[in-house]
Amino acid sequence: MTLHQLLQAYDFNEIIATINEMFPGTARYKQPLRQAYDILVGMRPVESKKNIRYKLLHNAEDDISYMGADDQNFNTTWEVCLGKQVVREKGVDLSDLEMVANCLVNVVFIARPPKAFEEARKELLK
Repeated sequence: MTLHQLLQAYDFNEIIATINEMFPGTARYKQPLRQAYDILVGMRPVESKKNIRYKLLHNAEDDISYMGADDQNFNTTWEVCLGKQVVREKGVDLSDLEMVANCLVNVVFIARPPKAFEEARKELLK
């Protein structure tokens, strides 16, 4: 399923609740995340042969492992992110809702936003 299809499959309130569970305290960013969600759902995705791949990652510095996607998966425009398939490797037990919530946060903070979101993004990065 593409990121665009996943975003359309869930209501924003479901996604923000999951984001707040994954990243406690992010509820204060509800308004800009809502704006991002609305923009993303209304955009036309650009088809991509690349994936947003969720896998087991290891942080050698802290000697911890976690499930996530490499930041490089989001280092493009929002339209290209929307056209990428969201996949999970073997051993990753994140739900589709957890992956789409994580994708939304990563798109907002990593991907290159459209002009309509630039001001909101600047506020988020303060």
